[in-house]
Amino acid sequence: MADTAITDDFCLAPLRGVTVRAFRNLHALWFQPPDRAVAPFIPTFAGAKVRPVLLKDIDPGLGQAVPVVPQVIGKDAGQLRTLLHAFKDMGYRCADLNAGCPYPFVTKKGRGAGLMRDADAFARLLETGCEEMPGGFSVKVRLGMDTPDLLARRLGLINAFPLREVTVHARTARQMYGGTVLLDAFAEALALCRHPVVYNGDMRTRQDYLRLKARFPGVTHWMIGRGVAIDPFLIGRIRRGDAPAREAARLKGFLDDYVAANTEELYGPASVLGRMKELWGYLHRSLCQGERVWRSVRVCRTVDEYRRVVEGVFAAFPGFAGDEELCGIGS
Repeated sequence: MADTAITDDFCLAPLRGVTVRAFRNLHALWFQPPDRAVAPFIPTFAGAKVRPVLLKDIDPGLGQAVPVVPQVIGKDAGQLRTLLHAFKDMGYRCADLNAGCPYPFVTKKGRGAGLMRDADAFARLLETGCEEMPGGFSVKVRLGMDTPDLLARRLGLINAFPLREVTVHARTARQMYGGTVLLDAFAEALALCRHPVVYNGDMRTRQDYLRLKARFPGVTHWMIGRGVAIDPFLIGRIRRGDAPAREAARLKGFLDDYVAANTEELYGPASVLGRMKELWGYLHRSLCQGERVWRSVRVCRTVDEYRRVVEGVFAAFPGFAGDEELCGIGS
């Protein structure tokens, strides 16, 4: 596999507060980009008029460096229709339904992963999406809520609709983003699903991809979120087994541009600092001495203080975890 070009499709996951438009565009500029991205979800709402701020992240007029698919979270079919009409007015012909968000404050309202517990509501949303976006509607799901058997029971319903694809995060909602991915349950769902399946869950290295590809050779679509936030070089490292070592200067350039983009887009320094900390909460895991770096970033109270801390990090760059020649003191 190391000498064979990898042509599978890689999709950037909707990671709220991280894989936003500025991140997507600058990641594509500085690193090997994904083939496409699903944008962080937009919630449905009561009313017929969509506030422009809800659509800003997916606005084609503001520039989208990679093809992007809008994602919706909700449980009301009429409200879903309103958002899909807005997407179509913007030129989109594809959209994704979030039936996988695991956070309890979401699932308790019957949204996200909680949507699959209500077969009737789930069916109404799938029906509406396929009507409004013929050939372009997809869904992202989990294996279940507390146990990994709900998706298998819902696949008869899912298979009844002409979906573009089904993305499966190979965990239950109770697991959130921790614990082991449940590959046996994923394999069962894969065998039952008649739609193209996108695998999602714990792909953080090229070895992870190769191991999953060996087990599921028929899967050609892969969604990566946290892996790219932790290591922005990841997609390039997966595609090219002989990829050169990650470059500190490139990472620094990306981070500098990201601060500038957020300063221009967001309202006030507190929002900019919050956005940068969201990313560093993942990114520090790819660095040697990452916890020490994260502690320094996490306590910053101003953007200027943040800039000084990051300048100091890169002036004495500790190296990337896993690149032992750069990281002799360990990660």
